Amino acid sequence: MFRRAVAVGCLTAWMLFVTGCGETSTDTAAVADSSPDKPEIVFKDSVESNTEIPDGLDGLVFIDTNGKRIALKSYIGKKNIVLVFTEGFAGMLCPFCKTHTSRLVANYDKFKDLETEVLVVYPGARDHLDEFVDAARTQEANVDDVPFPIVLDEDFSATSFFNIRSNLAHPSTFIIDKSGNVKLGYVGEDMTSDRPSISAMLKVLEKD
Repeated sequence: MFRRAVAVGCLTAWMLFVTGCGETSTDTAAVADSSPDKPEIVFKDSVESNTEIPDGLDGLVFIDTNGKRIALKSYIGKKNIVLVFTEGFAGMLCPFCKTHTSRLVANYDKFKDLETEVLVVYPGARDHLDEFVDAARTQEANVDDVPFPIVLDEDFSATSFFNIRSNLAHPSTFIIDKSGNVKLGYVGEDMTSDRPSISAMLKVLEKD
């Protein structure tokens, strides 16, 4: 029943995508799989925090595509962090998550210039790890090499921490400075294009 519900949700998102998702993108990179019959997706250029962040960020741990554990505290004090939660993984990737990640890939050097690491998170149970790893390597962003970690939120621990549970998770973006302070906590109201654009994220990072 759970997987069936997820499949229906992903199908709905795909139908929204192919029937039109907005005007020309204002992001600094084009959508990797855009074409004349696939309108580009528009993400938000102006966002403000809309959620409270609990204490305990440095306790969050994820699993990367090699099965290794990544602790968020390993970045704090060294780099800024852009933590992007997709709506989740259950055998296929929604087009909005792929597009958002594709633009992060294309603009990764801009984040590096601002001493920032990007982590894209797929929430899910550990029994989806093999599917997650395969999709991250072969499907995500339609590229051979993703320059930043794509990680699994095992058993929804971080998703629950941020209180963004939905069917799987609300697409959300958290920007954390080197000192561990949250500069942006944005939770999308829907599962489609309600996410910060590349421009919006860079603006937050550029603020003192």
